[in-house]
Amino acid sequence: MNEDVLNDFNFDEWDNSNIKTSRKVPMCLLVDTSGSMSNKDGSTKPKIDELNNNMKGLIDYIRNDSKASRICDLSIISFGGSVNVVSGYSSIDSVQFSPLSANGNTPMGEAVSKAIEMLKIRRNYYRNNGIEHYKPILLIMSDGNPTDDYKPAAYELTQMVQNKELKVFPVGIGQHFDHSILSEFSPQIAPKLISDASGFSMLFKLLSSSSSNPNDDSLERWFNDEF
Repeated sequence: MNEDVLNDFNFDEWDNSNIKTSRKVPMCLLVDTSGSMSNKDGSTKPKIDELNNNMKGLIDYIRNDSKASRICDLSIISFGGSVNVVSGYSSIDSVQFSPLSANGNTPMGEAVSKAIEMLKIRRNYYRNNGIEHYKPILLIMSDGNPTDDYKPAAYELTQMVQNKELKVFPVGIGQHFDHSILSEFSPQIAPKLISDASGFSMLFKLLSSSSSNPNDDSLERWFNDEF
């Protein structure tokens, strides 16, 4: 692997002897921060505020849970006007989260491509350092249609899911999202609609459980409307 590529990402100054004692669960949050996220659309607060509050809660949970803080590698990517790596894969103590703002269009295809690129680099890092990991989790949250050419990224992500390389959980925020387009990124799990504070809360509560217990299938069962 090109060392210059690896050096573009902050993996922190970890002690490999400590890392190898825990099997990692890579988790990537891919979140829409386009201008329409400033609308309420069914909630009592703007969608971007609900997103910020619950993402902070997830980060706090991982940071304060002894197992989650040890095994979860969290990455956050926003896409609104441009794609922004809020946090690369790193230990939770290194995650510096500031509230996201809503603006611009929806470059979802570019964001998914960036998530795939970062996941591949992270998995190579695990492999090169003898670190075992659970199947990665990718959460895609959006309230609208992509404004870029998303088809190549959707195809690559679909192939990875079918090859059992990761799990994708697609979330439609609010009442006005295109179910069919979001489905193109997830061949196995149908998009889940959340449109109010309770939906945001349940989603991130179940994500918190996955961060500390990757074998817990509650998140997948909720997406499949099994409880």
